[in-house]
Amino acid sequence: MLSRYEGRGSNYTALTESTALVDRLNINSARMVDIVLDIEEKFGVKIDDGAMPPTLKTVGDVVSFVDSLVTAQKIS
Repeated sequence: MLSRYEGRGSNYTALTESTALVDRLNINSARMVDIVLDIEEKFGVKIDDGAMPPTLKTVGDVVSFVDSLVTAQKIS
């Protein structure tokens, strides 16, 4: 899912949990908005404006964040 948001100038290689969003994928804030919308649609969760923690630095961080949203939704 995230590989389609790779910015210009990034060299495609397989994504891992340690792949850096900004440094490796060149994902900027506009692309992050698109990613949030895709996450909401794909996983059926709602992410409030400003709810994306600034600590999301890697693909693994995004996976953990989405997992926590999906888990919280199941509990509610």
